[in-house]
Amino acid sequence: MNQAVPGRGMTQQPWYPWVVALLAMLTVVGSNGMSNSGLTVFDESLLNEFQWSVGELKVRDSINFFGAALLVFFAGWMMDRVGFKPLLLTGLALLCGVYLAYPFAESLLGVYALHCVLALVVTCSGNLIALITAATWMPQRRGLAVGIAVAGTSIGGMIIPPLAATLNQALGWRSAMQWLAIYPAVIFVLVALLIRPRKVAQRSDPSLAEGLTFGQAARTPQFTLVAIAGVCTFYAILALYSHLFLYLRSLEFEPVTAALGLTVLSALGLTGKLGAGWASDLVNPYHLIRFCMVLMLTGLAIIVLVPGAIWVGLALTGLGWGSLHTLYNYLLLDLFGMRAAGRINGFISAGESLGGALGIALSGFLFDKAGDYSLAFGVMLSVMALGTLSTLRLRPVTATRQTVGVG
Repeated sequence: MNQAVPGRGMTQQPWYPWVVALLAMLTVVGSNGMSNSGLTVFDESLLNEFQWSVGELKVRDSINFFGAALLVFFAGWMMDRVGFKPLLLTGLALLCGVYLAYPFAESLLGVYALHCVLALVVTCSGNLIALITAATWMPQRRGLAVGIAVAGTSIGGMIIPPLAATLNQALGWRSAMQWLAIYPAVIFVLVALLIRPRKVAQRSDPSLAEGLTFGQAARTPQFTLVAIAGVCTFYAILALYSHLFLYLRSLEFEPVTAALGLTVLSALGLTGKLGAGWASDLVNPYHLIRFCMVLMLTGLAIIVLVPGAIWVGLALTGLGWGSLHTLYNYLLLDLFGMRAAGRINGFISAGESLGGALGIALSGFLFDKAGDYSLAFGVMLSVMALGTLSTLRLRPVTATRQTVGVG
């Protein structure tokens, strides 16, 4: 992209969109990696110290996504009007504050309150805002831009859990969390200095005004199919992510090895996100999404039914999930355009967050009921199968897109 953008200090450097995409990815490393997979490494320490049940503790993680589901549509609406930079900065600042305050929480109520704040973090600086930030600056390579941005979730899952586990063993969970607060503080400074303010609906760039309104998109069957698939997939992956450390510990893996399970899942997820971002600009993404749904379903089936081959299952699940994470967001832009991208993606993200919140909490309570993960992960596998079926009839929107007039 070699296009001048109105505003103070604007130039035409062709490399600048890549800087934006990289910063969007680094933001997601913190907002998603530290609010979800990174925190699970501390679960055993918290359970041992406070004697909470798994179900009680995992309500904490559900709060992140339930809160985000309530707020993310509003965030998309705000982004369409004021731009993404203020939201990114707000999320990073809140994330730093939560990690500094977490060691002082001595009750479930205090932990739950902090996770209400983390819901704001996920809303303001999570995948939705980051991917549209990148796609806005790279309109000719949107698939790759989305892949780069959402890769931050996998990168966060690769580096944060082993780092947190090492710090936890060396310093204890309280000091470890406060050291981890350095990361969002550094990214806050970089975003503040390097990202230029820009609204999604820039009148100077007609490509950003093409597509359907939210109402038009919501009336299409594609909108419903993507929503169902997203809810089911997020239920499955977040149930797995949130409980994987404890599940591996129940299989008698050492803590550092159990944390490595999150790294493997995230590393293959990163491969899938970048690969799908590249491939979606070249091949039929509707065929690709169906293949990736089956791939993830196969991986989950191995994890649940053949625990002796769990590393293979984690690899397949991560590769399928990473590809799907990119493809969902890419397909929404491909199906409905950028005209109401914030509101459309925000609504779908709200449903995905609700699915993820339900997966995390319900899996915890099913563990408490059964005494192991057999029932919880069986439900997880069934939900993923339903999501896979919903993609079989997914096709492009055939109606002619309407475009806002631009002056």
